[in-house]
Amino acid sequence: MRTKLGLLLVLLAAVAGLLWSLGLGFPRQPEAVDAVRVRRGDLEVTLAVTGVVEARTVDLAFDVPGRLRWVVAEGQRVGAGQPLAALDVAELVQDAEQARYAQRAAEEEARRLRLQVRAALEEARRAEAAVEAARAQVRQAEAGLGAARARLRELVAPPREEDVRQAEAAVRAARAAWEQARESLAAQERLYREGAVSRAQVDAARAQHEAAWAQLQQAQAQLDRLRAGPSPEAVAAAREQVEQAEAARQLAAAQLQQARAGLAAARAGVQQAERLAAAAEDRAAQAAAARRAAEARRSRGVLRAPFSGQVTRVYLRGGAFTSPGLPVLTLADSTRWVTAEVEEADVGKVRVGQRARITADAYPSLVVPGRVARVADQVEVKLGTRVVRVRVELDSPVPLRVGTGVDVDIVVRTVPAALLVPLEAVVSVADGATQVYVVRDHVVRVQPVRTGDRNEDHAAVLEGLSEGDLVALAEPGRLRHGQRVRVRSVR
Repeated sequence: MRTKLGLLLVLLAAVAGLLWSLGLGFPRQPEAVDAVRVRRGDLEVTLAVTGVVEARTVDLAFDVPGRLRWVVAEGQRVGAGQPLAALDVAELVQDAEQARYAQRAAEEEARRLRLQVRAALEEARRAEAAVEAARAQVRQAEAGLGAARARLRELVAPPREEDVRQAEAAVRAARAAWEQARESLAAQERLYREGAVSRAQVDAARAQHEAAWAQLQQAQAQLDRLRAGPSPEAVAAAREQVEQAEAARQLAAAQLQQARAGLAAARAGVQQAERLAAAAEDRAAQAAAARRAAEARRSRGVLRAPFSGQVTRVYLRGGAFTSPGLPVLTLADSTRWVTAEVEEADVGKVRVGQRARITADAYPSLVVPGRVARVADQVEVKLGTRVVRVRVELDSPVPLRVGTGVDVDIVVRTVPAALLVPLEAVVSVADGATQVYVVRDHVVRVQPVRTGDRNEDHAAVLEGLSEGDLVALAEPGRLRHGQRVRVRSVR
């Protein structure tokens, strides 16, 4: 009996629960819901991918061995060119000083030898002038010898018949002039005795007579010399002049030969001085190169930042010994970017210049704007998925550590003035259609809708809603058509 009564009570309770769920027989409180107004706005269609924050990093090492004197602290931010570590470079400094002294000595020797070159050139110019002077003396001596020989030839040569005839004619002419002057003098003396002329006229006639007589004597002497020939004394004197002129020519020729030898020696001295100076300049150049190499080795004792950034890792501390190529620290560039991986099927949507938004779980409140800077030409296979690497440049510096995993939303296109409804208000039904719950007069009604483009927050409604409609936000299964609701908040 008790068992039947218990079963009856259970059955009554089940019927009562069914009626309560159907809203029959018992009054039911309205369901409290949140709602949102359908509005118009630009819909950004995004492609959600994941990425990693990257930066240019480099392991820095010395290329000379040594003991570390100091190293910058890990985590420190540095500027380009700033010293990051230094070796104990006492020996390198000493080598550089010695190389500098050697260079100065070599350059001084080169300057001294170059002065010798200039002196040798000056000596060569003087030798050239001496050669020219000796040539002039030779020419002058040869001219004097030629003249002496001509005089000797003229002296010893027999008189020419033409010269004799001319001399005889000159004698006859002079004799005729003398006889005429003698007759004129006699006539003047007679007239003077008669008192017809003055004494001055007589003296003039006598002077003319004496002059004519002297010319006659000269012409006769010239004729006698032509007929008699030169005297032995004159010939001997002429021969002596020829010998003296020949000796002068030979002396001038010897002096010219000596001057030429001096010029050749001077030119050889110039060449020798130039060779020595060139060799000294080569040694100076080699010393300068050695000095630059020593200074370069000394400068390589300081490790400098190739770019501004942050020291992310220090491997060796002060006092440790290092060898060429052994990393001392790692430097990361302060400029960051994101490398995202886009599936091959979606890469056609991505283009250089598209805007992007970067978020990270490590920084919940941080949204970093960026822009697609490069889309790789190569498809890579990672964990069975074919992906393309996309580089996203950040619009501003952000405190994102290298290697941080981030979410990247690439804005592939924008739909202007779309009718927007939140995705959480859209319910998918079994046949693939979509619907929303529209709130009117505190009652929800199922409204089928057709949606288009969507992003992670909203969908664009193509049919079924109007701007300003109030749509309920509720979990699927909590609402049903015709149910009374109480709108708790409107977004």
